[in-house]
Amino acid sequence: MPPARPDWKTPTIREIAALAGVGPATVDRVLNNREGVRTKTRQRVLGALEKLRQEAGSAEGKTELRLFCDSGEGFNAAMRRAVEEVNRRLPGIVLHDHYERTSQTDPMVLAREITEHGLEAKGAVVIAREHPAINRAIRRLEAAGVPVVCLTTDLPSSRRSAYVGNDQYAAGSVAGLLIGNALEKCEGRRILFVMSEPFRCQQEREMGFRRTLRNDFPYLRIEERVIVDDDPGNAHAQFSQYIEANGPPAAIYNVAGANRGLARALKDIGRAEETVFVGHELTPHSRLLLEEKVMDYVISHDFAAEVAMAARWIREWHQGLRSDPPHTPILVHTRYNCGF
Repeated sequence: MPPARPDWKTPTIREIAALAGVGPATVDRVLNNREGVRTKTRQRVLGALEKLRQEAGSAEGKTELRLFCDSGEGFNAAMRRAVEEVNRRLPGIVLHDHYERTSQTDPMVLAREITEHGLEAKGAVVIAREHPAINRAIRRLEAAGVPVVCLTTDLPSSRRSAYVGNDQYAAGSVAGLLIGNALEKCEGRRILFVMSEPFRCQQEREMGFRRTLRNDFPYLRIEERVIVDDDPGNAHAQFSQYIEANGPPAAIYNVAGANRGLARALKDIGRAEETVFVGHELTPHSRLLLEEKVMDYVISHDFAAEVAMAARWIREWHQGLRSDPPHTPILVHTRYNCGF
């Protein structure tokens, strides 16, 4: 541990409360080990205290980073919670986040946001679809000496500095194994594949999924894709039209968002528990669908751990440490292990 600075002082209760997002009375109860505080809240307060202590004892300044996220409502909300957690816990890091709804935003808008505000930061974390303007914005940051980490979905054509997230090909393979094992071994069991905008992670999941079905379950077949736009209302309408024309599939693999819309269409026809339903990203919405037995499996990852990994990678980049981050663990959730 480096020696404490001469001006080091213990964080005040108000400073801890502000960072933890709780009241001073809650902080007082935690610091004095009194009852009446939930475990998660207690951990949040102690994490904020530890961060403030480390920052007070360090001569290094804070690293200001930007996070830009282009996704659906549920994913954006989950990422916002992850950023709040990292800002409360990770010493020396301050993340400023910006979100766009994929179904409502032109990618040019996000590209301008990345260019205008990314250049003001020490580094940027980007979750975005494949688009020439977004790739160009990232290349501009890299040329200016601002490292960019792509999170969850990669953009290798942008010449970003690093990628942090799952091996999405492997995640799709996991989905193939789950659905293949769930369906009976007979010909003609139809699987509906659902995707949305051109996110690289969705394309990689599809490749892994198809590979697993070809190799391990050749008697199963994938129906033509249904394209949604990550909006639950639109997804419900599109899937309902598909069902009316083709009947319900035996299984659904959704590599995109808007699980709620697909679930609602299944409920409409009374097939909520009969159809095998696998999707991605554990959010409050997908957790509820698991608990209701509408979704069978949700393939996800630790949002906060990945944001923290990306932030640390950027900080180490400025210290001259350069390495490729390892892929993060693929998490499989059922109704029995879907708590936050």
